[in-house]
Amino acid sequence: MRKDTIATRSLLINTAEKLFAEKGVESTTLFDVFKASGLKNRSALQYHFKDKHGLINAVLNKHSESVAKLRSEMLNELEHRDSHTLYDVIRAIVIPMATQLENPDGGEEFIQLHSQLMVSKQYRELRAQRPEYMEEKIRIMTMIRPFLATEKPVEKMIACSPLFDSLLIHGLARYKDCSDQVSREVYLHTIIQAIVDLLMQPHKVA
Repeated sequence: MRKDTIATRSLLINTAEKLFAEKGVESTTLFDVFKASGLKNRSALQYHFKDKHGLINAVLNKHSESVAKLRSEMLNELEHRDSHTLYDVIRAIVIPMATQLENPDGGEEFIQLHSQLMVSKQYRELRAQRPEYMEEKIRIMTMIRPFLATEKPVEKMIACSPLFDSLLIHGLARYKDCSDQVSREVYLHTIIQAIVDLLMQPHKVA
């Protein structure tokens, strides 16, 4: 790919990333992105991404590889230990995503986009359908399962999944609102412990 083509693609991704965070993913149109980018060729968006779904995926791709790589490394390290706790597993899930809070190249916007996609009727399936999401989900469920005191661990994990995602993604998305009052370490510990407590709740109906 030519340097100018790469530069154009990166410009559009960075512009979209910023607008999604500022205006919302559902409210931002392709024309908004084109106009804010300062480009003159309107067909550039269609050429690089085909449609808005392709553009959203490109923004996610910008960060997802580094998140998945660090998460895989942390989970690998746990698997090679003699023993580990449920807290350790959840920490290995949370920390890689949390590192994006310190990424000046759109890290916070990436987390905001994930948060928006979770509640978007129009685009939420984009997040769930990503290949790395499914691969990670299977591995994570396998590592969590032994810690669950229930005869129906799969049902338990499925029941907890929406709240698990909300604590992780929405929790990280809200950190900036209280970062001047709560340290990052304490905030992340609170998210991790909340997820652990959620999973350890008795799986029964009173």
